[in-house]
Amino acid sequence: MKNYIIELEGKKVSYYIEGDPEKPLIVCLHGLAGSAAYSFSALSEKLSNDFHLLLIDQPGHGKSTAFNREEDYLFSNLASWYEKVFDSIADRPFYLLGHSWGADVALHYARYYPENIKGVILLDGAFTFPQFQEDMTFSTAYNGWDSYIDNARYNTWEEIVYEYRTYTKHWNETIEQSVKSIFKKNNNKYELTASKFTVLSIIKAFFNEPFTSAYPFIQSPLLLLHATEPVELNGAREKGIALLKKDLKEVTIIQVEETGHMIQWDEPAEVRTEIVCWTTTIEKQHPLSSR
Repeated sequence: MKNYIIELEGKKVSYYIEGDPEKPLIVCLHGLAGSAAYSFSALSEKLSNDFHLLLIDQPGHGKSTAFNREEDYLFSNLASWYEKVFDSIADRPFYLLGHSWGADVALHYARYYPENIKGVILLDGAFTFPQFQEDMTFSTAYNGWDSYIDNARYNTWEEIVYEYRTYTKHWNETIEQSVKSIFKKNNNKYELTASKFTVLSIIKAFFNEPFTSAYPFIQSPLLLLHATEPVELNGAREKGIALLKKDLKEVTIIQVEETGHMIQWDEPAEVRTEIVCWTTTIEKQHPLSSR
């Protein structure tokens, strides 16, 4: 992936380009404390023959500048920010794909700027957390991430690999290299690039502007690809899926068997296949949207 950086309102926006410029455009937004490379390196290899890809480092992640104010991380404000970003780097309507936190950002953007969106693709996000995970109260989520950031400091790269390889059943060199994009070295220790301020501001946003508030306003076709593990989340998944089907006119739900939250790491080929099939159908049903 080739990296580009633009400056917008005094802040750097880092993004990557891959694939065929003549194919449909997909803009990809990664998850919390991740980066474009971390979340999508394995998947972009599978999608690059079928799409033109813009993979964005979200604010305060990867090589993109963090926001200074907590309220800038609210989903409604992120949507306004991304309208300016997309106006600078996207030359036509696009599919908006998000993983985890990025799925929530994608959903809220589609709420406020439906005219730019050909379809929304959610990868295991924006349908369970936090509303339908009863044990995930605000204090639990906030304090958990607060503690995680404090402890996410490693003496050696081998310690990082030992932890992160537990996030997928299919660890490989591509994934290992992508993990490097979310760490920096400080005082001889590896620590996350995303700051505690950024991460905790985003946790607050999840509770202040929940995904359920956006559902009734989504006009675009939507595809949800979701994990099946851990099975303890099945109840939350069922509630989220039921509400999606109730509130949205065009929604497709696909569970990808034997996958965890990093669904695009576990089964990138299957995720690619489902995205290609769904977008092909959308292109046939809505030919004018490819203007």
